Amino acid sequence: MARPAAPAALIREWKPGAPAAVVEVLANYNDKILRRAARNVASHLAATDMANDIHNNRIDHTQHDNEICGKKGYGRRPNPVVIAAEPDTSHHTLRPGGDRQVLEAGWHKLALSNHPDAVAAIEVVVGREPDLPPFGALAEVPVRCGAISERRTRRLTMCDPTAAHVILAQSKKAEAFFINPLTDMPVMHTPDHGGKRDWRFFAPPSLPAGDAELASVVLHHTVWVTTSDGHVHPVHTSRAPVVGQRIRRGPAMPRRSSTRSWTASEPPQPREHWKAPKGLTALLNEDHKQGTELTRSTLLHARMTPPRTH
Repeated sequence: MARPAAPAALIREWKPGAPAAVVEVLANYNDKILRRAARNVASHLAATDMANDIHNNRIDHTQHDNEICGKKGYGRRPNPVVIAAEPDTSHHTLRPGGDRQVLEAGWHKLALSNHPDAVAAIEVVVGREPDLPPFGALAEVPVRCGAISERRTRRLTMCDPTAAHVILAQSKKAEAFFINPLTDMPVMHTPDHGGKRDWRFFAPPSLPAGDAELASVVLHHTVWVTTSDGHVHPVHTSRAPVVGQRIRRGPAMPRRSSTRSWTASEPPQPREHWKAPKGLTALLNEDHKQGTELTRSTLLHARMTPPRTH
């Protein structure tokens, strides 16, 4: 296909009555970022899939604008506008929509990369489809000796910053970067500022698979789950009402086998936490003190007991 003419050249060459030129829709900034990441970093499929989606949307929007401005208009009267160029749809068949698990695995791999192109690509996907990267809810808790967070930090491994750490840090300064070897979640330590130091991290969207049972929930600046195998995990606060159920094996995530949710039978969808037992939701909505620990027995009892209405 011939190289498309520049917009200025198209304008100069156009004459009244001339047929509409077919012009290639050029890649925008995000499209270019993703295709560069697909060439230079791993996860070619994930980055290309989103780039194709962006390109297709740009073609669709251009066609829609042409219809509104030049053919249909608003209401019954068409606009007196002549469309001088139509988008080239010959590449409109680059449809996205790959297997969800494959795409999530690809973004997981990109998140663990320290290549600058991976950082740029992760920034695009977080803004466009934040459920694809392996990031849960953002949390920031103060460093406290003896707190539940300290039990978890003992398992962290210091590392060089990855694309995930860049997203995590945002505008915050970092003293050190870590990764949780059980979930691959990024963690950072902020420097001492007036006697205040914080742990900043993403809660994992899934927990390591296995036969462990939930042992308790601890409420300390965020929601923490302790399991019968001695592990401690922060969790999505939006998913907290489903706690108290047995952890079961779910779909495999890259490099780590993990669960997508805490279930006893079929895993609920992340956006369906409102279906959680009302007694359990009421318990977690109470005004608890920092550091409150809710045992497995307490949680199971709340699941079976509907809240009283007044």
